[in-house]
Amino acid sequence: MDAHLATLPNGGQFGTSGWTEGDIMYADLNGDGVVNSGANTEGDSGDWTKIGDSTPRFKFGLDLDASWKGFDLRIFLQGVAKRDYVFGSGHLVYWGNAGGVWNSAMFESNYDFYRPADDTWLGANQDAKFPRLLEDGKNRYAQTRFLGNAAYIRLKNLQIGYTLPKTLTQKAGISNLRIFFSGENLFTITGLPEGIEPETIGIGDYGNGSGSYPLTRVFSTGFSVNF
Repeated sequence: MDAHLATLPNGGQFGTSGWTEGDIMYADLNGDGVVNSGANTEGDSGDWTKIGDSTPRFKFGLDLDASWKGFDLRIFLQGVAKRDYVFGSGHLVYWGNAGGVWNSAMFESNYDFYRPADDTWLGANQDAKFPRLLEDGKNRYAQTRFLGNAAYIRLKNLQIGYTLPKTLTQKAGISNLRIFFSGENLFTITGLPEGIEPETIGIGDYGNGSGSYPLTRVFSTGFSVNF
């Protein structure tokens, strides 16, 4: 970090000071010796560059059904094949300490933050995923290091049924009797951290997805009767 900051004329990044061990080292993409936003105009965006695309691409669904000797099975899969997502600096689930000491969360994944060799609280963690804990967002500018893969595939619905033979049901005056079990949102495969809902990401009470409650699993059973 010291060597990186020494190459910058103002000794800092984005015009601020106080950078130290455990902070993000942003790349000087335009090679001008300064890490900044330039004039923030077309043609002079400093070290900002386009990364990723948050638009869901290649949405898909797959509906499968089969039957055999009175048994029937239906499987419905859905998902998005490609989507990138940048977590805003206030995303509580992703960052944990995103809103100051009185407005933060701490999930298991958030504990993988930088801690120096002499840390006596939780122990050293110098090869961490996240930078050191800070209440400001200078380590959370949109960047490739924390660009999330929001593609996913989900087992949206699974239904298993069995239709009793007519030789049994007709004796009771029933033309058709089917017993079934159904489950929704049974499992999801995604590149996002646990606790972040890929289907509704970006829709939340904080405007950055942190308020999106994960879709719950739903189990139901029942029967249908035709006379």
